[in-house]
Amino acid sequence: MISVIVPHLEQEEALRRCLASLAAQEGVARPVEIIVVDNGSRSVPTAVCSEFENVRLLRQLVPGPGPARNLGVENAQGEILAFIDADCLADPRWLSTIERRFAQDRSLEILGGDVRIAMDDPERPTLLEAYESVFAYRMKEYIAKQGFTGTGNLAVRAATFASVGPFGGINIAEDRDWGQRALSMGYRTQYCPGMIVFHPARKTMA
Repeated sequence: MISVIVPHLEQEEALRRCLASLAAQEGVARPVEIIVVDNGSRSVPTAVCSEFENVRLLRQLVPGPGPARNLGVENAQGEILAFIDADCLADPRWLSTIERRFAQDRSLEILGGDVRIAMDDPERPTLLEAYESVFAYRMKEYIAKQGFTGTGNLAVRAATFASVGPFGGINIAEDRDWGQRALSMGYRTQYCPGMIVFHPARKTMA
């Protein structure tokens, strides 16, 4: 089984789009469970989660995406953990790519993928969409030079996660901290270009 863990805070419409992209996954052979962990929203996204099959909703009141993801892991049943953020969209073959790569290489422990900008109109990108398409989310470089990948597009064997330990709290960059702890223990994150997630561009330069 693959367990997809989605931290959420005050982003119901974005979460709906994220879950729709997960419901539309193609070519996945093994069962998939989706765990949404709300991190203290004023309105818990119960209705949104109920629109989709195989989605469980949990609540983590300790602030921070790290603690939210940790609660998801504690309740996950999958041998593979896949992390995506609530404001992101998964490429239709995101999960099948993850599944195939782990099946092909039993020595593979951690995967990081490509994060692209989700453009409102790809034919006419805004200035910020064009800028962030070039300069933001350079996961291949982060993996090669700093040994970590962003937790908005991360997959790891559950046994490896248990060995490395949980994500840190809101006071640190939990993705960098976790990835570099894993590296110090001998676990190398591998970049997978076909493992694609789309992230919205920022709305203002500020």
